[in-house]
Amino acid sequence: MKISSVIIFFLLLSCAGAPTPPWDSSPDAIQLIYHDNEYIAMRGRGHTRSGAEANGAAQIALFFNSQIRSELRITEREIINNRNIQSSSEIESETFVRSQIIVFGIRYAQDAYFNKAQNEWITVAYINREEAWQVYAPRFNQQTQVFLRLIEEAEKDTDPFRKSLRLMTANSYAASPNFQNAEIFGQLLHPVRMNREFASVRAQNARLPVLFDNARKNASIYVECPNDFESIVTTAISREIAALGFPVANNKNTAAAVCAITINEGRQQRDLGVFYHPSLQAIISNNAGTHFTFNIEGERAQAVTPDVAKRRAYQSLAEKVRNNFSAEFIRQPLLLNNNNFLNPE
Repeated sequence: MKISSVIIFFLLLSCAGAPTPPWDSSPDAIQLIYHDNEYIAMRGRGHTRSGAEANGAAQIALFFNSQIRSELRITEREIINNRNIQSSSEIESETFVRSQIIVFGIRYAQDAYFNKAQNEWITVAYINREEAWQVYAPRFNQQTQVFLRLIEEAEKDTDPFRKSLRLMTANSYAASPNFQNAEIFGQLLHPVRMNREFASVRAQNARLPVLFDNARKNASIYVECPNDFESIVTTAISREIAALGFPVANNKNTAAAVCAITINEGRQQRDLGVFYHPSLQAIISNNAGTHFTFNIEGERAQAVTPDVAKRRAYQSLAEKVRNNFSAEFIRQPLLLNNNNFLNPE
């Protein structure tokens, strides 16, 4: 009887498995051991210990991704004239989070255990906030220095149109998924340090829309197109400029910049009628230099009546302007000698 009792006792003990660690004693126990102000911790489960660790790391990545995407969607609703920002920002947010987590490294609980009742390994994957911040802060600081320098260079510029372009670049940089991802990631990683060390950056970002808006109001553009047909192209480009927030000037002499448009009609007279294959170049410049160049080709146009064919050709150019001018104006790098800091190593 005594031997049987001993055997039964050890059988029951073996069935019970390893003791449950304190962090898994209840659903909320993990927060008591891995305090939220010190750690970002997630429970991981798997058929093997390494599988549980991989699952825990995935849960941390999911936490960051979901928070970043949620924040970006709120921002996206405030951004206009960018139809593809939502899809691109979600892809970039996931790539950003993965790369940052790989750099920082994730640690795992030493007392992971096998739960026989659930037939799985259970562990904790965690990031030490302070430890990760030492790696993260210099990286984000590099990005913020670019941002602050863009604003500084803009505020020093005395040319009103070039000043507005610099602020537009700063605005685009601040609205980019990469910069926004970095800021949100830092806030999730260590909100106390983020609020303290980067408060000035947030203050500058908050005042940027007003700076940019005021700069555009003082940077009117005169549109000049001597051989336009029925003002079709002039009207299209003027509307795009106005949509970008820049006033369209009525007087060339008082404008901050001039948009000079050259049109090559590509006209050919044939037996079947008149053919056009038009192209357009628009250059925005002032005394400070050339700031923007835009080139497009229209669709081939044909008609028996010359005016009909010509109108179709110019309408084709206008359609290309409506589809491409604004995006190219925002995307195109400034043609300035000192803009190489936009892409720091």
